[in-house]
Amino acid sequence: MADWKGQSKGSVLGYKIFIFFIKHLGLRAAYGLLYFVAFYFIFSSYTTSKNIYNYYHNRLEFSKMKSLAGIFNSYVQLGKTLIDRVAVTVGLRKKFTFEFDGIQHIKKLIEEGKGGIIFTAHIGNFNISRSFFTEVSSEPIHINMVVTDTEHEQIKSYLNSVTGETHLKLIVIKDDMSHVFKINDAIQNNELLVFAADRSGEGKHLKADFLGKETEFFQGPFKLVAQKKLPILFAYIMREKNFHYHFYARRFMPSKYSTQEILLGYTQYLEKMVRKYPAQWFNFYDFWKEYKS
Repeated sequence: MADWKGQSKGSVLGYKIFIFFIKHLGLRAAYGLLYFVAFYFIFSSYTTSKNIYNYYHNRLEFSKMKSLAGIFNSYVQLGKTLIDRVAVTVGLRKKFTFEFDGIQHIKKLIEEGKGGIIFTAHIGNFNISRSFFTEVSSEPIHINMVVTDTEHEQIKSYLNSVTGETHLKLIVIKDDMSHVFKINDAIQNNELLVFAADRSGEGKHLKADFLGKETEFFQGPFKLVAQKKLPILFAYIMREKNFHYHFYARRFMPSKYSTQEILLGYTQYLEKMVRKYPAQWFNFYDFWKEYKS
């Protein structure tokens, strides 16, 4: 499992059960159910659990016991982000509070109206951003999130029926390269593009040190922003205690606009986020190819 395969686990029935709990029994009841699901995944997904353990023990240098506990914590945190994503759209928005750290950067980007690139990662809960952006601007903001993996179509369709459509549009990377035209259209229309750029797989890569060991990142997002010389933001929406979310945004202004310079800035800031919120980084595959034969 050296590279991300493009799909996440889950079923429509599983989502329906959690949404029933959220709507009729409340958030805490849904979180309670989640603990049983997390235990199930620890033992039913051996390879995934092994990769999470490696992340904690070898990369973050946690003790063996703390790393084992980290496996459970990671599954729980992932589940809570999915629950929260639904909860904010089904009448429980007021349960959550938001803190904006660097809000002036994204406001400026919106006011300039020239589009730009927001680099995020598979960390925290960027999918909850619809609630954030409604508080940043009263006008609709056109945001395109470029993804390499999506939920199964049945799951995505069901979630849309529950949560409604969002201004956060998905551009899915496909083999027929149709995503390239959509990305170019977004740039021409001065819209914002969001890349969760912390994945690798088939295709061209760049290499960088991350958490003490060199690994690969898809070249595409970094090459695009270097060529177009668009404004760059690093942004993350992190879950904290008591239904609280912390939005971080940092403007990055490279001197040379080279792919490697942008990648270096990205990995350095992402590493700070990962170390601060270790259980909220959700790359559960063999990210550093520790087990590659």
